[in-house]
Order: sequence, then structure tokens, then C-alpha cells
Amino acid sequence: MPDHSSVDAGFAGGGVNAELQFTIKPSGRTVTGSPSRTYAEVLIRHATSVPMDCGSMGTCGKCKIRFLSQAPEPSSADVRLLTAEDLSAGWRLACQQHVEAHAVIEIPESTDHLPTESTAAISLRAESLHPGVEPFEVVLQPPVRGTSESSEQALLSALGEHCLCSLETMRSLSERPRGQSVTFAGVRRGDRILDLRPGNDPGEVLGLAIDIGTTTLAVHLFDLLQGKMRASEVDFNPQRAVGADIISRIGYVREHAQVGLQYLQQTIVDGLNALIYRVCESAHVSIGDIYRTVIAGNPTMLHLLAGISPVGIDHSPYTAVFLNSMTVAPKDIGLQAHPAAEALFLPGISSYVGADIVAGMLATSLGGGGRTELLVDVGTNGEVVLAADGRLMACSTAAGPAFEGATIRDGMGAVAGAIEDVVIDGDLIQCSTIGGLPPKGICGTGLIGAVHELLKAGIIDSTGRLIRGRGALSKRSSSEGKESHFVLVDGAFPVSIYQQDIRAFQLGKAAIRAGIDTLLHSVGVAPQELDRVYVAGAFGTHLQPARALGTGLLPMIRQERIHAVGNTSAQGAAFVLLDERLRADTDALAQRVKFIDLGSSSEFAHRYIDQMAFAKI
Repeated sequence: MPDHSSVDAGFAGGGVNAELQFTIKPSGRTVTGSPSRTYAEVLIRHATSVPMDCGSMGTCGKCKIRFLSQAPEPSSADVRLLTAEDLSAGWRLACQQHVEAHAVIEIPESTDHLPTESTAAISLRAESLHPGVEPFEVVLQPPVRGTSESSEQALLSALGEHCLCSLETMRSLSERPRGQSVTFAGVRRGDRILDLRPGNDPGEVLGLAIDIGTTTLAVHLFDLLQGKMRASEVDFNPQRAVGADIISRIGYVREHAQVGLQYLQQTIVDGLNALIYRVCESAHVSIGDIYRTVIAGNPTMLHLLAGISPVGIDHSPYTAVFLNSMTVAPKDIGLQAHPAAEALFLPGISSYVGADIVAGMLATSLGGGGRTELLVDVGTNGEVVLAADGRLMACSTAAGPAFEGATIRDGMGAVAGAIEDVVIDGDLIQCSTIGGLPPKGICGTGLIGAVHELLKAGIIDSTGRLIRGRGALSKRSSSEGKESHFVLVDGAFPVSIYQQDIRAFQLGKAAIRAGIDTLLHSVGVAPQELDRVYVAGAFGTHLQPARALGTGLLPMIRQERIHAVGNTSAQGAAFVLLDERLRADTDALAQRVKFIDLGSSSEFAHRYIDQMAFAKI
């Protein structure tokens, strides 16, 4: 893991370490970094994503970059994790090599950034808009000699009410001509005048719905007056540089104290600002026209964005600093927006069930109309919420990052070229990829599809052990202990399922399923009594219900009751962005939910062990 015991020139500007330039291909972009930093750290800092599931420990081998200039000497981790052919071709691990002057490196295209297409479309309720931000127009008469009325007082008098004026408003008033009346167009939020401009055009009135996931970031730009989404961007969470899960990131802050907190806070801000710039560029609008932002995410991510230490969340009594909704000025945490804009952090339920889940409950109207429903958010942290008999109960399970393609040997995010489903028909294997491109790796839904089909074919037994198949499929099996694997795709970019991948899947699916069963048992609800099961998150976007049922991830219910609902965290944030009255609903939802601590539940422990095994398909 990189050492941040001090903040040097590469990250803070200035200092004794000279900045060195290197070039990134295929973009041709030139960036600078301190020679005391690794390429991984500098790339992350410049909002260029490289997968680092191990938190830069040099154990996962995924942060491969290729030196087109003279390659440095390979590290011991390079030699251990890369093939001789890779080393000869100039491939090295970005987390193991320090920045050198004039280097030219190539980043595999699939790791550059997530395509916008991987973000599920946000469908909004057909409700009246009430964003809380509105334009106005006012005419100011010329100043009169002999009076002491200021331009601010003239504005308030013309409006006929008392308001608070932002600094930007005051600056605009300084342009008020002295000898004639003048029309100003402005934007206000309640009794606060946010902006004022000469003329009758207030400009765009925009807002952002932001979802901060452990693995990905999503930013959605909305026209607040029309309720339309103007642009959307998604990318990997750059904090992956210190680990794929929240425990790694909390541990990083504990180890490096304030410097570690500042690094992770600045990293997430840089990642979000890069996306904000991209959505504004795509929509051809100004960042200065963003007046409102609503943010959802798990408690650790929200703490880090706010620059508040999450230390305490990862050990008993698992205490967060804040869970209630909170309004801040974007500029105070470094986010790009209008200087007078506001950012709302949605409320959470517990230290491990956060605002992303509350937003998801809002987006799905969980339990509405007295329905018995389940919301399952499958990600690095598996959260489950049950609505039954007017009650809301929630739990969180340590599912691990396997469902998002992390920690999987040939795994990758749900991006173009990722295998999203596998079908075995006799001796034939068909792999479907996102975007229909040649396979480059396998994402979470591809993993569940592969496990499902290998179970059906008898190549995985009930304990999860890979065994040699029959006929032509046997040629795809290799039995080498921990290196045992089954080849899904051969050729230039071979993709295999390894024994360790299956174990990672078993651990994740057992945790989520045991959490579901424990909640159902606690209120006496049988799986067959569930009216609907919502599967949220990027994993749920491409999930096939039959795969989830066959592998035991979900309890046996009718397939038509399972609904893949995509990024409900972003959807819920968008609802609150466009109707500020829903903030009160999210606050009420968070207070209603009873959190079940699975760590002290013997029921969960027994069910977890039982769910490690696979049933016969």
C-alpha cells in the first residue's frame, strides 16, 4: 500500500520533490507526478481509473500498464503476477513502479473509464416539479440622490420581501447603472437570492443527483425547471487505489490519520469533479449554473466526501459521526457548482446501511400499498431491506467485491467487453458481452451465469469444487489446486473461472442469502409470500432471475416477482433533487427502519454456513 505519511509535491503542490511529466496512451494526455509516487497513485489522482482490488498491495495483478518507452526493471510482484511474455512486452504493475520522467505508458482501453451506457436510465415519477430553486425577474429604478438606500435595499424593496443576498448577488448589483432603470434576472431558493444577472435571462437552472458507490461514481445532470436529465456520466471510484472495500479505506485513514483522510477526501472530490465537468461539457452548459446537488452513498463514502473521519465505523460499537440528512455548501467540500449552491447529503439508517439504501427505498416505493417486498442491493456491501406488515427491517452483509468483478482473477467492471452471461449447450459455450465486443474479462452477472451453467453441467459440485467435465468440456478444465480453472474463452484474451473465483462467489452469495433468510424468519414471512423482490445496483442491471435462483443467491420464488431495478440510489437522489419535499420522506423512512445486527445473530451464522453449499440444478 502506498505510504502517505506526508503530503508531497505530487499531491499538494510545492515541496522538494520535482514534478515529472509522462504521457498516457492512447489518449495522448500528459500528466505530472512526484517521483516518490507510483503510477497508480498519480493516475488515480488525475481521474484515470486502473483496477486495484488489493489496494496497491501488489497481490491482485490487475493494475497493468504497458511502457511504450523504456520499461523499468520489474518488481518482485511484477515477476510473480505477470507472465514472461507480458514482462517482455513492457507490462508492469502501476502500483509497483514509481514515476519516471518522459515515460510513455499505455492503459488498457477497458480500464480507462466506464461508458455512460453502463448507467441505467433514471425513470422519474410523473409528479409536479418542486426543486425549491426558481428564476425571477426584477426591475430596479435608478438611484435617487439624497437617499441612503443601497442597491441591496433597492432590490429587496422591488421584490417586496426580505431576502438574504449571496455574495454573487452583491457583485452583480455593483454593475447597476446610476442614471437609468435596469432589469435583473436572478435565481432564488426560498428567501435566499443565489444569483443576479443584468438582463432578463437568468441562465440555466441545473442540479446534480450523485451516487457515490464503493466501486463506482455516478453523476446525473438535470434541468430543474423542466425535470429532464440533460447528461449522465459514470466512472470507477478512484479510492480503489487503497482497496476495493470500505474496511480497507477506513483502515487507511486509521493508519495515516489526517493525511490519509485528506488524500481520500481529495481523491473522491477529484473523481466527482471530473464527472461534473464531463456532464456539463456533454450538455453544453456552465458549471456555474448548478444550484442544487443531492448526494447518496453508504456512510463511509459520505464521511470521506465530507472530510470527516470514518474511523469507528469498522469496529465495535460501529459508530458513525453522522447519519441524519445534512446540507453543506459544495465549495466547502471542494465540489464544483455555483458559489451559492447547496448540497444535500441524504440520511442513512446505520453505519452499514446508508443513504443509498434510503434513496432506493424511495425510488421503489418499498412496501407501498401494504405489499410485502424485499430490496436487495448487491455490491461490495450487500444490504437488504424487508417491508412486511407495515414494518421496515434492514441488515447489511459483507458480500465482498466479487459481484462487481473485483477480486475475480479475470474479473472487470460491467463495461463494454465484459462477459455478462454464459450459456453451456452440450459441448458448446456461448459468452455474451456488454456491447457485443470481444470478451476482455468477466463482470459480476457473468460470474453468476458461469457458476450457474457449470453447476448444471456438473463441473462444479455442491461444495463449490471445480471438477473435470466430460467430453469436449474436459479439455477446458485444468486441475492445479488453487490454480484450478475452467476456460470460458481462449485466444488472445483468454477468460477463465478459477477455483478462488468460485469461493469468492460462495462467500458473497451465502452472506446475502443468509441475510435475506434471517430477516424473513424474524417476522415470520415465507419466501413465497413476497410480492416483489427488487435487485438494485449495477449487478442488478444485467441480472437474470433464473441465475439468481439457481445458484441460491435468492430464495425460491416465482421469477416474475424478481425485478432488476438498476441504480436506485441515483434514482432516489434524483427524486429528491426535483422535489425537495421528498427530503422529509427520506428522513422519515430512515427513522422507521429497524436495523438488525447480523454480527450478533446466531441465526445468521447458522444460515450462512448452510448457504455456502450449492443445491442441485
